[in-house]
Amino acid sequence: MAWLDVGTGTFRHEERLNRRGWDADADTRRLAVRNGNWSLRDVGNDTFELRGGVQADVAWTLTLTPKKPLVIFGTNGVSRKAAEPWAASHYLTFPRLAVDGQMQRGPIAQTVQGEAWMDHELSSSQLGRGQVGWDWASVQLHDGRELMAYRMRREDGTTDPFSTVAWIDQEGRVRQFGPDHFTWKTEGVWKSPRSGAQYPAVVVLGTSKWGASGAEVLRIEPLSADQELSGLGGSIPYWEGACRVLDSQGKVVGNAFLEMTGYAGLLHKTL
Repeated sequence: MAWLDVGTGTFRHEERLNRRGWDADADTRRLAVRNGNWSLRDVGNDTFELRGGVQADVAWTLTLTPKKPLVIFGTNGVSRKAAEPWAASHYLTFPRLAVDGQMQRGPIAQTVQGEAWMDHELSSSQLGRGQVGWDWASVQLHDGRELMAYRMRREDGTTDPFSTVAWIDQEGRVRQFGPDHFTWKTEGVWKSPRSGAQYPAVVVLGTSKWGASGAEVLRIEPLSADQELSGLGGSIPYWEGACRVLDSQGKVVGNAFLEMTGYAGLLHKTL
């Protein structure tokens, strides 16, 4: 769980790993998972309830209602990440959900509203030969479209051919393209004061427009530079956080969530 106060730049996060039993549980018949006092469950009528919080800093109870149908990325339900057959996943998403609920921060309780993006991915392996990490973004544009892109990074800094960009239109229809149809460029560097890792400060994503010629350029800027997650149980840190999205004229046109891995060390020994 992670929480960012955009006004002050305060970022808090907490990670847990528990086995099923007293501390954790999962229903095999429906969506109902629990890890301590964190839980996500299907409460019927196409609605989910999320309960969670970050240590003693903040807690929330949220209702999430999909505004678009479920999206399954990849081909026949398989999202490839590398040439090796084991580097793949079953990757499904609700790209836009309405959020309503309550948040408690210390003695202050408030009603909150917004929008969310929910991912669920079951992977056989994270990386293939010669890959060192990935950059991933989910984008919700104010005009009702969404975009998902991931760039699998190779040791020489190039983009792996199994990288993907997917557009979702206002009706929930999906079009997916390979790395020849998008560019992923970065500007500047932010250095973590804890891990020493150097992450891109800004991402500039260029891609073909949905159903039109020409290119659409989206500038993804973090709402706070320091949204690095320490990694559970001493594992490798990575960056994952909330961003704003600007068009080529500098106008804010959406929101995004950005994930960048492999900058604080190799995710595994290179095969």
